[in-house]
Amino acid sequence: MSRAIVFNGDETWEMRELPVPDPKPGGAIMRVEATGLCHSDIDHFRGHVHTSYGGAFPSIAGHEIVGRIEKITAEAREEWGVEEGDRVAVRDIVIMPDGYRIYGHDFSVDEGSGLHGGFAEHLELLPGSMVYRLREDAPADELTVFEPLSCAVTWVEPISPGDTVVIEGPGHMGMATIVAARAAGASKIIVTGTTKDQFRLDCARKIGADDTIDVETEDPVARVAEITGGAMADVVLDAAAGNPITVNLAMHLVRKGGHVVIAGMKDKPLDGFHSDWIPTRRITIHPGAGLDTKGAVDLINQGKVPTSALLGESFPLEQFEQAFSLLTRQTPGRDTVRVALRLA
Repeated sequence: MSRAIVFNGDETWEMRELPVPDPKPGGAIMRVEATGLCHSDIDHFRGHVHTSYGGAFPSIAGHEIVGRIEKITAEAREEWGVEEGDRVAVRDIVIMPDGYRIYGHDFSVDEGSGLHGGFAEHLELLPGSMVYRLREDAPADELTVFEPLSCAVTWVEPISPGDTVVIEGPGHMGMATIVAARAAGASKIIVTGTTKDQFRLDCARKIGADDTIDVETEDPVARVAEITGGAMADVVLDAAAGNPITVNLAMHLVRKGGHVVIAGMKDKPLDGFHSDWIPTRRITIHPGAGLDTKGAVDLINQGKVPTSALLGESFPLEQFEQAFSLLTRQTPGRDTVRVALRLA
C-alpha cells in the first residue's frame, strides 16, 4: 500500500492508502523519495487548477517529483534509458493520446491506480512519461529544485550575455530564475520583493543576486535607475505569484526595446495595464510557459546549481500540515525559500 495526501478541491485534504499496481506496458512504478511544493499546489488545494486540461478532483497533488524506479517495463526501459533502482526526475507532462496532462493536477485519485501525484509514496509512471537520471551524491529533497529550474531555464531565453536582469518575486521560482539567469549570461541580477520577503531577499543574495529591492520601502523604478545608471533592465522576469500588479511594475522597470517575461501565476485579473507601453516603448512580451527538464537536470548533475541553498525546509509526509502551513506563509515568525516533502 502507498500512503497519499489527497486534495478534495474544497480546501480540505485527507490521508489515504492506495494499492500499488504493476506498471502498464510502456510505464513504470516509482518509489517517491521527495516532492517539492509549489504555489500551484495552493491553488489546487483551493479548487483552482491552471492547466489546459483543467484539473481533476479528488486528486493527489505534487509535480516536483524525485524518486527511484521500483518496477519498469521493457518498453519504458528502452525509451527512457533507465533501470530499476535509478534515481530520476519526473517530467511533469504526460503525453496522452488525446493531448497532454500534468502529474499532480490532472488525474483523479479515482482514475486507475490514482497514484499520479507526488504527495504519495509511489507514483505510477504512465506511457508518454519521461524521466531523467539524477546525481546520487545529494539528498533527494534538494534535487526537487529541478522542476522549478526546468521552467526557469526556458524563461531566461530572452537574456543575452551581459544583460541586466530584474526578477520580480523571491519565491522558489524566483530563486530558480536567479540560477538560470546567471547560467544564461546575465551580468547583473536584481531581485524585488515586499517587506515580508526580507528573509527571501537575503537568501536571493546568497544564491547569486547582485542587488535586492523592497518595493514597499524603496521606489523600485528609481532604485533600478540608480543601479543601472538610468539604463533600466534589459529583461524583467515576473516570477511573482499572487498579486498581478507586478506586471505593471515590470513595464516601468524595463528599458525601451527590452523584454518582459510574464511567468508567475496570478490570483485575479490585472487592472491598470496600458497596452500602449508595448508599441511606444517597443517592449517584447514573452510567456513564461516553457519546460526543459533535461536542461535543468543537466545543470544540477554538472554541479552548477546550489541545491542546498535552494532547499529551504523539508518535512516527512506525516507533517504535511506543517509543511503546507509554511508554504502558505501561515506559520508565525517563520519563512523559507522552498518547502519539500520527504517520502522515503
